[in-house]
Amino acid sequence: MEIALFFLACPGRIIGITGTRGKTTTTTLLYEMLRASGAPAVLGGNVAGVETLSLLPQIHAETLVVLELSSWQLEGLAPHSLSPSVAVMTNISPDHLNTYSSMEEYAEAKANIFRHQSSHDLAVFNYDDPWIRRFAMEAQGQTWFSSVELGGYFPRSPLHKDGLPSHTIPLAFPTTPLAGRHNQENIFLAATAARLLGIADEIIAETVRSFRGIAHRLEEVRVVHGVRFFNDSASTTPVAGRVGLEAFDAPIVLVAGGNTKHLPLERWPSTIVERCRDVVLLSGSGTDELLPALHAEVQQRGISDPVRGVFGDFKQAMDAAVALTRSGDVLLFSPGFTSFGMFLNEFDRGDQFVAYVRTLTSDAIKKS
Repeated sequence: MEIALFFLACPGRIIGITGTRGKTTTTTLLYEMLRASGAPAVLGGNVAGVETLSLLPQIHAETLVVLELSSWQLEGLAPHSLSPSVAVMTNISPDHLNTYSSMEEYAEAKANIFRHQSSHDLAVFNYDDPWIRRFAMEAQGQTWFSSVELGGYFPRSPLHKDGLPSHTIPLAFPTTPLAGRHNQENIFLAATAARLLGIADEIIAETVRSFRGIAHRLEEVRVVHGVRFFNDSASTTPVAGRVGLEAFDAPIVLVAGGNTKHLPLERWPSTIVERCRDVVLLSGSGTDELLPALHAEVQQRGISDPVRGVFGDFKQAMDAAVALTRSGDVLLFSPGFTSFGMFLNEFDRGDQFVAYVRTLTSDAIKKS
């Protein structure tokens, strides 16, 4: 596999980031912190638009090589007993269960990021995720946790019997363009890894302040007559759909739906009903699973149904959603399912959303 060839040939120090969600944001943010410090750094792996093997000529012994790693790439490393020198794990939630036989098998593929580290290597884990916290107890390298819940980062040892740290080194980033608790977790992980790699606090803080996120991941596209438009097209799972909704307190007009990966809906339907004033759905096999769950939530709560229609045409769906917005709203495009059928992929889907929003005028938004 290409990634194994890269690892075997790479003379630099490899920093790998994986997880179900947040890996692209964490990878890119950490890379920007390292680059801002003046350290020689390159970005590759599963990041869109990067051919990782082509990076080799510019990598030397002192280069920090920051890689986003998918579960399939990590499986390609396992036969060679390879793990990155620095491993970062964001979270684990249901995904790709059409490929893996169980959550355990999927999570174990991700765990290859630290399985073959030595005692001299470094691993950073998200303490707030139960799967990740459990994996951290198995790591062989120098192991650290970051935790938004506890407000900082701390070494795995010593932990009290209740699993809590004896001391937490504080982290706080009140000024960031990134919305949502999940992005705070991404920021904490990147900042923890950067600190452990010797990056100065002021460089970390300034990078966080200026980092505007990644396309298709809760990307604020535009504000039109007081309505904020967010592109979260990379949301291809119910968990990602729920997390996107939890990032906002303003009234939400949600555009969601698509084709299923046969993942559990979990708390996504209840979160939609709780947080969305209006819901516009794109047709697909996933939408066919979501609609009955939404109707059941509505009946259980005795409230009005927020679903305003199911559309097989993207422009018609967007026209309907925009017509429902008012100044002060968030229009959130967070599908929660795959894009196959109506779009080429989630990036094409997000690009079409952005292109549509760019054409809007303030006349399209209700004045009240």
